[in-house]
Amino acid sequence: MTALPQHAAPRLVGRTRELRVLGETVRAAAAGGAALLVVGEAGIGKSVLLDAAAEQAAAAGLRVLRAAGVEFEAGISFAGLNQLLLPMLRLVPHPPALRVALGLEAGPAPDYLAVSNAVIELLASSPPVLLIVDDLPWLDRSSALVLGLVARRLTGLAAGLLVAQRTGSSSFFEHGGLPRLDVPPLSSQASGELLHERHPRLPSRVRQRILDEAQGNPLALVELPASPGSTGGGAIAQRLQDLFAERIAGLPPRTRELLLLAALSGQADLRTVAGALSDVTGLRAVAGALSDGAERGTVAGALSDVAERVGVAALSGAVAPRTGNGAAGALGDLDPALWQGLVSVDRVTGRISFRHPLSRLAVVECSTLVERHLAHRVLASRAPDPVRRAWHLADATIEPDEAVAAELESAAHLVIRRGDAVTGVELLTRAAELTPEPGARACRLAEAATIGAEVTGELGDAEELVAAATRAAGDPSGSMQLSMAAASLLFNRDCAVDTPHRLLTLALSAHAGHVDPGLEAEALQLLLMVCYFGGRPPLWEPLHAGLRRLGAGAPATLRILEGTFADPVHRALPVLPLLDEEIQKLGQTDDPMLIMRLGVAAVHVDRIAGCQEALWRIVEDGRRGGAVSAAINALTTLSVEAWTGGRWDEVVELVEEGVALARAHGYLRYSWILAGYVAGLVRVTRGIDAGGEAAEELDHWAGPRGAMIAHAFARQIRCLAALSQGDYETAYREATALIPPGALPTHLPNAVWMVLEFVDAAVHTGHLDEARAFVAALDAFRLGEVSSRLALTVGVARALVAPEEERLALFEAAVSSPDAASWPFDLARAQLFYGEALRRRRRITAARRRLAAARAVFDALGAGPWSARAANELRATGLPRATAAHPADAVLTAQECEIAQLAATGLTNKEIGERLTLSPRTVAAHLYRAFPKLGISSRAALRDALSALDGPEQL
Repeated sequence: MTALPQHAAPRLVGRTRELRVLGETVRAAAAGGAALLVVGEAGIGKSVLLDAAAEQAAAAGLRVLRAAGVEFEAGISFAGLNQLLLPMLRLVPHPPALRVALGLEAGPAPDYLAVSNAVIELLASSPPVLLIVDDLPWLDRSSALVLGLVARRLTGLAAGLLVAQRTGSSSFFEHGGLPRLDVPPLSSQASGELLHERHPRLPSRVRQRILDEAQGNPLALVELPASPGSTGGGAIAQRLQDLFAERIAGLPPRTRELLLLAALSGQADLRTVAGALSDVTGLRAVAGALSDGAERGTVAGALSDVAERVGVAALSGAVAPRTGNGAAGALGDLDPALWQGLVSVDRVTGRISFRHPLSRLAVVECSTLVERHLAHRVLASRAPDPVRRAWHLADATIEPDEAVAAELESAAHLVIRRGDAVTGVELLTRAAELTPEPGARACRLAEAATIGAEVTGELGDAEELVAAATRAAGDPSGSMQLSMAAASLLFNRDCAVDTPHRLLTLALSAHAGHVDPGLEAEALQLLLMVCYFGGRPPLWEPLHAGLRRLGAGAPATLRILEGTFADPVHRALPVLPLLDEEIQKLGQTDDPMLIMRLGVAAVHVDRIAGCQEALWRIVEDGRRGGAVSAAINALTTLSVEAWTGGRWDEVVELVEEGVALARAHGYLRYSWILAGYVAGLVRVTRGIDAGGEAAEELDHWAGPRGAMIAHAFARQIRCLAALSQGDYETAYREATALIPPGALPTHLPNAVWMVLEFVDAAVHTGHLDEARAFVAALDAFRLGEVSSRLALTVGVARALVAPEEERLALFEAAVSSPDAASWPFDLARAQLFYGEALRRRRRITAARRRLAAARAVFDALGAGPWSARAANELRATGLPRATAAHPADAVLTAQECEIAQLAATGLTNKEIGERLTLSPRTVAAHLYRAFPKLGISSRAALRDALSALDGPEQL
């Protein structure tokens, strides 16, 4: 007979101690009898622990028999015992008293002692057995009394008894003197682990709300995320509701009203709740007066009319005379709930706290729809935060209401600026639901879809929102927002270029001068990214035209991006002061869209370092389940900074994380740029991808999608791969296919990353005139003024093509340029070229020092082919291949020197950071740059390397 498949039980989180106690009880039961009472709050995990004990017992060879108290069987004598023992009765002989007690045969009813004796006899004659009884308070009285007797008579038997009941409950089971296991709430760490395990995709805001409400209750952690809302509207498990419903139903009406206000208010301080209760009382008085003699004849109906008529503004005090005497009166109304143990009140703050999270949910579930709506309305009138006010209004509204929808929309924009794009999408979606006019509803749905696709990472939800917006719009072509949403979805999901470009340009043309400038600017922001990936100059004209139309009203980020991201060679210089100014403000904002855009704007002008802290905030938010798309974008930007900053192992880590997120959420445009381009640069430079397979994949991928920027990236990778292998002809062919000699084409951003590649290839293939024409173009556009990195690379390019008598001075100026050490790979190549020039001038000692410094950096980066090239040049100076780099050539910045000296004394990065007011990450970055300059790879060599810096240079 084929065995049924076995399913693993859910892993128990945070219950090491409890499992140990249960395991000891099971072993003791098998060895000679044991009993244990398991006690804990509702939902705390008692049943799951009993399941674990059952598994342990079964694994140890014990027969496991189980029963649970059932409410509708509580009045049936021995019903629980029948449930527990019947499986065994079918297998082993059993005393007549037990058969009669369990209703298996007729006879005079035995007393409890006789039945308990019969159970002991049964257990003595059976194989080792473990009895498990859950929900003890619902067990019928007869069974409970018998099992209480049995529990004390297990000594010497190969049997055990585990029973579980809720904290504070009572039953007929006599447990005095029995060992007891109290099951506490989960710790914060275990709660977070359990919630992530069972609901890994929860947005960060929802996750934190669930953790706060559950207060370590495992059942709540598992069940609450399944509800549409945390405190209302969604059905919770019936079992949880029943736990508290009876106590709540017996409370006075004003107490229930007060508890409902406390449950829905969030802050739930006594003063606020008391005022809200007064508002409710006033409205009820008006409703009662209106209902007298009215056709509807019900206070509930009149109350609904009043709530709709007076809205929220009238709830400030003019609705009806207030009753009660403030917080003191509310405390009196709260008294019954305090006696029941449902809530507590902080004596200092007046904060009302529910003793158990499920009791708060039960309060809400036991209220009527009219009661909840009224409570939300009065709470909205007292909410100081516009976002909380908007939520309360939304929860108090059933029919479409433009005023409420507008408040929700404003709240959505506010929370997005605060850094919570996930909640922003929720608010916009709810605003759309409450929008009466179809066109406006379509606009709000489309905006939610765009933010979902661009920021939060929920492409599936965005697709549904676009479909809903299309249905609402009637004529989709008439909506700018809908065109943006559809374009964003296609662009992010498929990385298509031409269709999104057409959608956006048509919409911009159709609505020019007829839409809010802010909306037009958002459409242009999206169009800019589409044009970038398109990689074709003609695509850009509609964007530039749109910016000319906006004029001075264009947002700063859009003007910056047009210069630094669209065409950094020709347009970056004028906007760099504005970019630097905006980057300085990043510490004051949590807006993920602003941070993303400035990070992107910084990419080609080498200013990502200034955005790092803000970008890492986005990444951490995405890791917690927040704005995932923004996090992928930030990881992409950070990976470029790590590449140019020489932290290539970090590049690999960032790429892996970004690709995993992109693929999990369906973001094709990020997965290829990370896996194909950024990772490809590292692979070819390290010699891992000598054939440039990454470039071939990019070419194959780009064509069908019209993403021609991928072809430019592929050529850059092939050029760098060829240079790494010493194939200068191929390198020159790839470079000139992208950048014609003597010209710097417009809208080719990665041209700024190919300065050294072009000139190195041209010089080694005898195309010196072409190289000089290229350098002349660089100087004409003042590219060296854009960043310290470009100052370095343009300076080196200038030296490579200069007359022999000027070359060494130009090299020295280039490698000595400010912040040159911030770009390890570029500086190492500069040192390599400088060393080659020195060797040709027979400046052997100086050449060796430059070449050794270059080789040390290449070694540290793992750039094997480049290290080999440096080693070959060193060998040409007369040194053996294995000669180490000379540390005395290192040129440390003042801060690098100070940090290195402190590290040489044995201080940790954290200790150094505390002394210099730097973060440990910054300290590590400085040391990472200092090590290759010093020709070392560990802290242990710092002291000797620093000592060598005092020696005189010999040329």
